[in-house]
Amino acid sequence: MGKNIKIILATHNKKKVIEFNKIFKLYNITFLPLTIFTQKQPKETGKSFRENAIIKAKNAGKVSGWKLPCLADDSGLSIKILSNQPGIYSARWAEKKDYSQVFKIIYDKIKDKGAIMEGQRAFFTCCLALLYSPTKIYIFKGILEGNLTYPPRGRFGFGYDPIFIPNGNKKTLAEISSNEKNKISHRRLAISKLIEHAIDK
Repeated sequence: MGKNIKIILATHNKKKVIEFNKIFKLYNITFLPLTIFTQKQPKETGKSFRENAIIKAKNAGKVSGWKLPCLADDSGLSIKILSNQPGIYSARWAEKKDYSQVFKIIYDKIKDKGAIMEGQRAFFTCCLALLYSPTKIYIFKGILEGNLTYPPRGRFGFGYDPIFIPNGNKKTLAEISSNEKNKISHRRLAISKLIEHAIDK
């Protein structure tokens, strides 16, 4: 991709833009939020993380006139005992951004199955879609395995981070610094593949 590259990040989540820019600072790549071009978000009608990421990246390309490459990330938490829910519906489960309420819903759903939330197997998935045009599409995927904890712990991170403990760790993603998280997260794993792609080009 070269140096001093600008890419539109198809998100309205300011924290996500900050996270991407922290990771890519070493590569002289700057991500611009979609809010520069529009406040509207496309309907995520896909049936997979991949499909939804492509929908979001294509929308970013359309509203920006394809002046810059567009990157979209679709990610979510899958809980094995809940048949991998919420999965692609992770953001919609927390539509009002009230994650404390969502954590309670998850707790109750697991309890209804006669189980406890503590230690339940789960994994985060991140699927990145990098589009240079509507047809020039590259996909990069990362998965972070771990288990759940309740009540939520930590004040860092965002989303489902306070209830997720990565394998090999004792702390939730919300209890570790952003620098630590950026080394192990599902998004970082997908981004590593994106960086390899950038270097190879």
